[in-house]
Amino acid sequence: MGRRYRTNTDEGDVFYFRGGGYEEEPGPGYGPGPGYGAGTGPGPEPGYGDYEGRIRIIRAMYGARGRYVDVTRIVRDFVMSGEPFSASNETFRIDPYKGETKHLRITYAQDRERRESRWDEGDLVGF
Repeated sequence: MGRRYRTNTDEGDVFYFRGGGYEEEPGPGYGPGPGYGAGTGPGPEPGYGDYEGRIRIIRAMYGARGRYVDVTRIVRDFVMSGEPFSASNETFRIDPYKGETKHLRITYAQDRERRESRWDEGDLVGF
């Protein structure tokens, strides 16, 4: 029995091309990035350039008690601009769970390592 593959992805999903490669050399921030994929040892992944110190947002979720919304695109925009932002309903223009204190969970890659951080509603977030 073969493995079933999806033909679409949701925002924030990490996915890989079959065969593990690209037709052309990817630009910065494109593809699975360092630390993921078929790398076999220390040093940069082939074809992905130098990512030392850079932050790549993999996924950002905002909410509470199982009611989370994907805010990856909004968080990426703030991180790319270098602006700190508030983890709040106003920032993300949605209240996924009225009356409950929400949390922002961001999964990101930095220095070839996958990391996750969490902020409470109202906290100032900056990278």
